[in-house]
Amino acid sequence: MNSTHSIGRRNAIPILYTSGTYYEVGFDVGRTFRGLIQDFLEGFKELHDTLLPAYETEAGRAAYDKTLACLNENFPHYVRELQGTADGAQVPFHHLMLLHTDQAVPQAANIGQECRGDKTNGCSSLCLNGRDQVLLGHTEDALQETLNYVYLVSAHIREDEPQGKLGTQREGFTALCYAGHLPGFCMGYNHHGLVYSINVIFPQKVLAGKTPRHFLCRALLSAKTMEAAQQILRDRGTGSADGFSVNMSFTRQEGDHLFHNAEVGPAQDTDESPMSILTLSPGEHLLHTNKFLRLTHIPEEEGLCMTSSDHRHARAAQLPCPRQPRGSGNTAL
Repeated sequence: MNSTHSIGRRNAIPILYTSGTYYEVGFDVGRTFRGLIQDFLEGFKELHDTLLPAYETEAGRAAYDKTLACLNENFPHYVRELQGTADGAQVPFHHLMLLHTDQAVPQAANIGQECRGDKTNGCSSLCLNGRDQVLLGHTEDALQETLNYVYLVSAHIREDEPQGKLGTQREGFTALCYAGHLPGFCMGYNHHGLVYSINVIFPQKVLAGKTPRHFLCRALLSAKTMEAAQQILRDRGTGSADGFSVNMSFTRQEGDHLFHNAEVGPAQDTDESPMSILTLSPGEHLLHTNKFLRLTHIPEEEGLCMTSSDHRHARAAQLPCPRQPRGSGNTAL
């Protein structure tokens, strides 16, 4: 039984400090948070009512296999990290992998096609690029079933050889994780000074054989520069399977402090992600929720999340521009 309903809301977020190869870090995460991961999977209705039944169909399994083959070619080190988490938590690998493919498998199988956007109000991110104070605020308004099932991972990863199509070999980061999910999908920062938050967006079509947004967000934790971040998100040669928005800043760059908002859409009929980047100069601010503000040509699902996003933006438009409090100094993200 999912313990969310029996023990109430917890008032702490556990954190793991770990190091090793991708598989070793994943295994340590799975072993440390085995109970949380097993309980979450047991009580996650979407896994049992939609994802697993879709996986058991011929079309759903084909979509799963096509996506996994793509990931094994481009990001095999993150697949190994997820395999480590599954092994450490003593859960089936495909259960965790299905969480990361999102709706690509159910859409292929035509199972459970209710509106994704009806399941959550969604998250809001606020970037304030003041001249003397910079702030990135984020509300993590996720599915109700994730309550109590989050943790922080602070990891240093080192491999002997470059990994995947990006040649990643070393990483250092801290990130908030949903139980059983790869780091990077919610919010995090790395040792290169990148700080970011994610807003999920719900395009009508989620694609098999493309890179799931969970994996692109995981790869983002390796970015050293804004140029590298764009390369990761554009994912030339494959492209994103889904939609999302990234609010980010590289805090160690020279010159004026900048924020960047990247909207990423599914790479339908193309081999790279549709992407739009907005840069905030000093004195500017941005609210981003769970809808495309610039990639508006991509059809999105309606539902609670879209309605809530519209309301959040409408309310923000009624308010005065944010002002820096008197006497405030420099504030790190």
